[in-house]
Amino acid sequence: MAKNKKKFNSKAGGTKAAAAENSDTDEEGSVFNDGASVASEASTVVNGDAEDGVDETSQLEQFEAKMKDAIELATQKSAAGRVKALEAICTGFLKQYCPDFVENQQMTVCDLVEKSLKKGKGGEVVVAARLSNLLALQLHDSEEVYKELKTLMIQIVNDKTASSAGRASVATSLAGLCFLGGGEMAEVVSIMTVLEGIFSASYTKVALPSFPPEITALHSACLSAWSLLLTLQSSGEVYRSANSTVDKLQGLLLSGDVELRITAGEAIALILEFAFDYDEEFQMEGLESLTESLRQLATDSNKSRSKKDRKEQRSSFRDILRGVEEGDPPSEKVKFGKEVLYLDCWYKKVQYDWFCKVLCSGMNLHLSANYLLREVFELGDPLPAFDATSSQRPSKTERNAANQLAFKARTQSRNKNRDKRSAVF
Repeated sequence: MAKNKKKFNSKAGGTKAAAAENSDTDEEGSVFNDGASVASEASTVVNGDAEDGVDETSQLEQFEAKMKDAIELATQKSAAGRVKALEAICTGFLKQYCPDFVENQQMTVCDLVEKSLKKGKGGEVVVAARLSNLLALQLHDSEEVYKELKTLMIQIVNDKTASSAGRASVATSLAGLCFLGGGEMAEVVSIMTVLEGIFSASYTKVALPSFPPEITALHSACLSAWSLLLTLQSSGEVYRSANSTVDKLQGLLLSGDVELRITAGEAIALILEFAFDYDEEFQMEGLESLTESLRQLATDSNKSRSKKDRKEQRSSFRDILRGVEEGDPPSEKVKFGKEVLYLDCWYKKVQYDWFCKVLCSGMNLHLSANYLLREVFELGDPLPAFDATSSQRPSKTERNAANQLAFKARTQSRNKNRDKRSAVF
């Protein structure tokens, strides 16, 4: 198992936008006419695809202006308009790392999230919960955001009358905010208890529990969030409860949902990694039964499951089986820019997979530029050559000039060969 793990544990050291009274006005259309103008502006700034001669400062000013417009529109009465505006803000945060700008808008955006969580339904709750994590990732210190939203999020997660998709999204965001700004370990443990109180309904008792797909997805999201917070605990803390926790999680391997099975398997591998890190002579109770269950899942050919699910399950459980049976950690590397991130232990893999779900296409950008994310993965300060407001690629003019030179060189070479051929004949 991996040794000397250093885990991340962040400790802490505007005014409201005016409401738009009519969601169908021309002003709203002007922000979203191109399908996602905030996203397109952010993409222009980050990817460097703007035409030559456009000042980078002007691009950033345009981006910030679009973001402010979206923040203002997120206060309108129309639910559909609010969702669209919140999605635009999320897209902007994915495409651009702008902590100074976001710090000035922190209270305003946090207030938007809180109102949407309280009054919103369905999709609005989902996107608002996601925005809370993206907001926290933009800040140098997200403790205030966590404190502001914690109580409300716990209430929503435990509300059985709320939509399962909304509860799942809020559970994911609650764990993320606690991970980034929760502070003391007692706070982390309390959130883990809340999350376990939900997914524990899937523990095997006398018979295998049967739930609708949306409830199973909720349990999977809560278990994934629980595993993220587990990475903050010390090896000794996990070691002391390893046998009892693995015994409970082993029942989830029988679930009919592939996502829940895989999440449970990775959680078991993570717990045993911590246990063996603390005590190399650790003896897992019922290890033979566990490895047999994992081996069956790693070679599963049950035709009742889709081909995609079988492939995903076998791939994941081969790695999990090696981790449990032989103590081999995962071995993955992620290339971004000029750097490489090595996922050589389970706690890093669990953290990386969670951030990928939150950041999606913005993962590489934030790995390169985001100080908070780089601290989590021990990458140090961003490379001096990296500039989030410009591209590493040559400009369009430079690319055209290089292509013209290459074309000229090929033409000259071919002409020389033609001359030699004519001389022979």
